[in-house]
Amino acid sequence: MTMPTLAETQLKDLSAWLAASSKNGRSPLGDTIFRGSFGELATVALDDPAPDLSAAIASGCLPLLVAHDAPAAAFAAPEGQPRLDERAAHIGWLAGAAESDPLRGFPACWVVRVAEGETLRQAAVSAGADPDADRLIVGIPEARFLDLPKSQTEDT
Repeated sequence: MTMPTLAETQLKDLSAWLAASSKNGRSPLGDTIFRGSFGELATVALDDPAPDLSAAIASGCLPLLVAHDAPAAAFAAPEGQPRLDERAAHIGWLAGAAESDPLRGFPACWVVRVAEGETLRQAAVSAGADPDADRLIVGIPEARFLDLPKSQTEDT
């Protein structure tokens, strides 16, 4: 039996965090608060350009590109999640914070913005990440970052 790689473990942790962050909640009066998906994993090969996700983004979905097998994304419109740019910033912030606080429950993965037509490898290299290292790289379409830093390692 082989042990999972660091990237596989980080993908599992990210999937669990997304599931927990997408659960419906309860109001003080007991009503259901519908949340929908915080973000959805989309598999893309490291050296292939990201697929056209404009329809998913237009519906309010936050696609998170990974170069590992992930369940097929439904890209259903979330009902009660913060704005896309806020969710993208939160993912980047949590990944950066996880490096010094691993008990936070979020993996210390690389979060990079991916420009249209750019591969995940190119985005990782331009953000200073080694795409061949055993660390999960999560790509977020550039349009979702607005004026945020290129990676969680840059000063804000």
